[in-house]
Amino acid sequence: MALLLRRPFHSSTGYWRLRLPSYYRHKKATDPQKQDAEYYEKAARALPLDDHYIDNLKLLYEDKVAYEKDLRYKAEDLLVGRSPSDWLPKIDLALPRVGYEEIDVLSKAPDSVKRIFSVGYGTRRDLTDAWKKALTSQVRKHALDKSSLEMKIAWLTALIRHWSLLVEEIDNKPRKPRWLFHKIKLAIDCRRKFLRLLRETDSEAFEKAKDLKIAYIVPKLPEETVENRRKAWVEAQLTKRVEKEKEARLAELHEKFLDGIEEFDRKTEERLTELEEEKKKLLKRIEEISAEERGFSETNVPKYYPHVIGSLSELMKNIDLFGHPPPTDSRRK
Repeated sequence: MALLLRRPFHSSTGYWRLRLPSYYRHKKATDPQKQDAEYYEKAARALPLDDHYIDNLKLLYEDKVAYEKDLRYKAEDLLVGRSPSDWLPKIDLALPRVGYEEIDVLSKAPDSVKRIFSVGYGTRRDLTDAWKKALTSQVRKHALDKSSLEMKIAWLTALIRHWSLLVEEIDNKPRKPRWLFHKIKLAIDCRRKFLRLLRETDSEAFEKAKDLKIAYIVPKLPEETVENRRKAWVEAQLTKRVEKEKEARLAELHEKFLDGIEEFDRKTEERLTELEEEKKKLLKRIEEISAEERGFSETNVPKYYPHVIGSLSELMKNIDLFGHPPPTDSRRK
């Protein structure tokens, strides 16, 4: 009975891996604009502020994650949308290999012998050496220069493009060798270090090294670095957008204030003039009231006569009620 209740097949991770298509989130970048290190930040700032703003940021982050692996190997060499062979120098395959150019005997040898020692009849390494020599000759300071930063950068650039071309030529079936991607990553990191040192020491040589069709991405400061999570990235972009909108609103209000400052000054002057005239009228009226209280008026203002008799009667009545005669001395009488 126990045998009948057993499953007819054994289910495991490897079993389902062969039967269900796996989700591979990484994609091949084809848009050269994505080579910019701030492409997705600029796209996030350009999104419309509507009810779907957060959803659009989520889609933008998913697109960023999908292309970041391919951009890691291509962005700094400007290889997005083009083949590595486009940036490699054109080599005449009939020329002698590297190391055989200065041999006098070979220069006098027949064409059949020259063909044997040519780049076209050599191995892939001979072609790579020719690419390295062509790129290093563009930035070499002098004939004996072999260890400068420019030479190291050019040498690594030729090596990276050679390996990238090799990756492009290898078919996906079977899977492309990971050790080759690892070597490319290490070479890119090493070249980035040399570019940073060259940028800090010699700006002219740094600009000349960029003529090799390479880009240097300035690393962000620790306080500008965003954690590589969707929620953290969306919150960072939202914060930047709020700051941008606030600054835009303040700039708009400032421009509006500058445009209306002349009209504002004119209205302010008119209002100040009106208030000054009103102040003069009030001061004049206060002086007239003060003059009336002193018993005379300097202008032809009707004079006020109080009820003299009524006031005296009230005064005498108060004296009778509350007044006390002074004490008299009976001894004098």
